[in-house]
Amino acid sequence: MKILLKLFVLISLLIPLRADAVTFGVLVLPADITNVCNNYYCFDEVSNIVAADVIANFSRTNKVAAPNLDVVRARIYSNPELQNLVNEVLRKYNRANNLDMPAIQKISQAFGVKSVLLISSSGMTRKSNLRRSVWEILDLSSRFDIVYPFEMETNAVLVDSVNGLVMWSGSYKRKLGNNNDEFNGKSQSQAAAKFEQIVMYSEAIAGRSIAQNVILRFFPKTTDPVVSKNVTNDVSTGTLMKMNNTSLPDIFRNKDIKNENESDFGEILYGL
Repeated sequence: MKILLKLFVLISLLIPLRADAVTFGVLVLPADITNVCNNYYCFDEVSNIVAADVIANFSRTNKVAAPNLDVVRARIYSNPELQNLVNEVLRKYNRANNLDMPAIQKISQAFGVKSVLLISSSGMTRKSNLRRSVWEILDLSSRFDIVYPFEMETNAVLVDSVNGLVMWSGSYKRKLGNNNDEFNGKSQSQAAAKFEQIVMYSEAIAGRSIAQNVILRFFPKTTDPVVSKNVTNDVSTGTLMKMNNTSLPDIFRNKDIKNENESDFGEILYGL
């Protein structure tokens, strides 16, 4: 009897340890992964900034494993056929949020993963669905003194490439300009300041929240979502949820940003 009791205790101790050791592999593909220094300022494209923050948040949890962008980029460049496939998938997603499931499945097989996270980020106007690079808008606004309420929209979708299913998708919007709708960088310091604002937004809001939502898909008890009471019509379809900041794990709290306020970054909605 004592032997059976000891065996039961041993098994009960080992099972949680095995569960905690589970790690899911995800390929993170920003829409601009092959666009390096491809704008007037030679700034990293916003989708790459957000993707890098997502991967950094994954690495802190040991729950989701994702190769860094340099490794992914090197693999893509080493295979012309794979590069064409990736570029076509990202082009379709970046322009109209279209998902080419057969092509995504081939890409995931090439990287040995079962899940792919696509991320796009573009500047938009309220009167048109035309999407431009944020840095292209900054350049044009600076050259021609354009004053307009430009918005930046960041979209992310997690795909189960084995079954061809969307596991999660979310949309994040923020205003690009100041209260006077001015968004320009006529000097190097002004442009650098705009770049830093985007970096902080990604680190504190978009990148962190996307990573948290992805982890939530694999580990449902990791976070505590709260349904948002204020839902607007100009966000992504699906069930909209706002994450309860008090329940965020410590790894998702940016200790370097004091008194951060989500309203500083625009309205953030999380779609399931």
